[in-house]
Amino acid sequence: MSKASSSKHNQDLFLFEEQSPNATMYWSDNKYSDTFVSECPPDKKVKVQNLFNFRRKRGDILFSCVMLCFAIFFLAFFWSETGWHKRKLPDELGSYLMHQLGLYEIEGRVTRFGRILKQSWVAPMICLALFVPAAIWNMRSSFFANNWRKRFQLPTKLNYELEQWVRALEFIAYFIAYTLFVPVLGYLLSTLLLGFLLTWRLGYRTKKWAGISLLSSFSIVLVFRTFLQIKTPVNIWLYDFLPSAMKSFMLTYF
Repeated sequence: MSKASSSKHNQDLFLFEEQSPNATMYWSDNKYSDTFVSECPPDKKVKVQNLFNFRRKRGDILFSCVMLCFAIFFLAFFWSETGWHKRKLPDELGSYLMHQLGLYEIEGRVTRFGRILKQSWVAPMICLALFVPAAIWNMRSSFFANNWRKRFQLPTKLNYELEQWVRALEFIAYFIAYTLFVPVLGYLLSTLLLGFLLTWRLGYRTKKWAGISLLSSFSIVLVFRTFLQIKTPVNIWLYDFLPSAMKSFMLTYF
């Protein structure tokens, strides 16, 4: 590989212009060009009809397994959570159901159409009656689609899709840590740290973006805590070291 082509290849790996080398010229087709080439695909226009297109990809079978496990879990605990395991059904079950549906009178009782819908177990039962068969059918279709991909030697490994799901848990952990730090450091300092760390984590690590993140976080504190008076923990560990007047001010506004 020539020196010019090697230089072009290295510069093409940078995704943002501010991260590219100082040289703004690279070799392309035996000519110098001062435009930047990014490996990020250009944004495409989203059409409404494309939002409803459904395609089963290699990670679909994992998602189908998870949904089927959820359906089985809810079905297993339906009887205990809705009280059906302690319920004693009457001897004339058919007449009882007809009366609950409002189609039959029992011993002069006034029938009310749909009175059974007011019972707490009916809505979960209807949801499970739809969710469980749909999860089983979706798992069946996903299994056939996975076998089809194997037949035509298409990629079926789930590592990439599973990694994307797990990566999302990182930001959930940040939010949990943020809620734990608020009673210790206070709403102001915790919000500033969260805004700065999230900006840094997303790749914006210059002084400019650090200032923007801190300013934005401070604006959020002013809006939600100072002006709207959103409630925060009463006892904050860091504020206990402040003088009484300063402590009252910070607890009230920050």
